[in-house]
Amino acid sequence: LLVMSSSIKNRKEKTEMQKWLKDIPFSHFITVEPTPSLPFKLDEIQQRMRQIEFSLNKRYLKSSFSKWKDENRFWMIGFREGGGVSHTQTHYHILLHSPVVLHKKTRLANISADLQMKWMLTPSQNPFTGKMRRFSSDGENPLDIQQIEDITAATIYCSKWINRIDEGEDFFFTTPTQH
Repeated sequence: LLVMSSSIKNRKEKTEMQKWLKDIPFSHFITVEPTPSLPFKLDEIQQRMRQIEFSLNKRYLKSSFSKWKDENRFWMIGFREGGGVSHTQTHYHILLHSPVVLHKKTRLANISADLQMKWMLTPSQNPFTGKMRRFSSDGENPLDIQQIEDITAATIYCSKWINRIDEGEDFFFTTPTQH
């Protein structure tokens, strides 16, 4: 009975989270593809995305962006999926919120290209050998970026593993939200 009530509670929390997410006008759906030979750890994903988010805010918004409301700046929420022997390789889905109004470099704005470039240029260390990773320039990239056409579908897909992973490790914000 305790397991069943816990399952119902988890399902309700997941549903509430998905209901909240679908009301946010996310602009991009990012998948950090699984790389079995060189897996990314959660800490590295969070740090890389935090740097990318800061870079986007700095590139397109005024310097006071850190004091702005969430809807007026770039921010991300990420979700871990997979892990374990019987499931898919661990990978991450990230939703990017982009502000409607950009203040700088608007004619050059290409958020997807900026995300990809910053990802490629950010150093990464192999968690097993300690050596620096190299991302290939031949089109192979662990980052898949798509503009969102259906927010409801994207948010449900990203958050489908909520409550299936250890407490507190199923989703993360790259930067704490402003209230």
